Amino acid sequence: MVNSARRRLSVEERLDQLVRVGVELIATQPWDLLTMMDIAAAANVSKPLLYHYFSTKRDLYVAAVGSAAEQLRHATRPDPTARNELQRSLEAHVDWIEANALGYRTVLQGGVSGDPEVQAIVEQSRAEVVDRIVRGMALQRPPPALRIALRGWVGFLEGACLDWLRVGDIPKAQLVRLLAASLPAAIAVADR
Repeated sequence: MVNSARRRLSVEERLDQLVRVGVELIATQPWDLLTMMDIAAAANVSKPLLYHYFSTKRDLYVAAVGSAAEQLRHATRPDPTARNELQRSLEAHVDWIEANALGYRTVLQGGVSGDPEVQAIVEQSRAEVVDRIVRGMALQRPPPALRIALRGWVGFLEGACLDWLRVGDIPKAQLVRLLAASLPAAIAVADR
């Protein structure tokens, strides 16, 4: 006889499961159109259980955006053994964006992206990109012009990726080359 009883998840496991479902939903469906009932059904939990962990849809959204940002940071983490770290990191970045296109667009352009907590997560992710570049240049603190150039390049990275997702008229490899070539140009202009 097969035991069909489901194991009860710990608080941490359940929270992780719900956040994972939130990340999946952000990546595949317009968040504004989802209800808590839809989310509970996708997670295969009751609506009251979902509310036990997240009192509002916004709370789950913020947690899911934070988790997605961490996934992107992890996917693009520096690899000191990589021959061309910039190329590898940008390929991983674009691969992640491609796999999470709707969520990426939603976070950067969607209505709920105006949420202060979501903006803080996005800002932290942008700052991490700049910090990684600065560390790769073996600098403690970038001069103001370099900092501005790098922040501008991060905006270019986001804008180029959003355009590529929307229009898709160049191959992914060409997008990565464009992004990789533009960073040294931004750095060079800052040095003038």
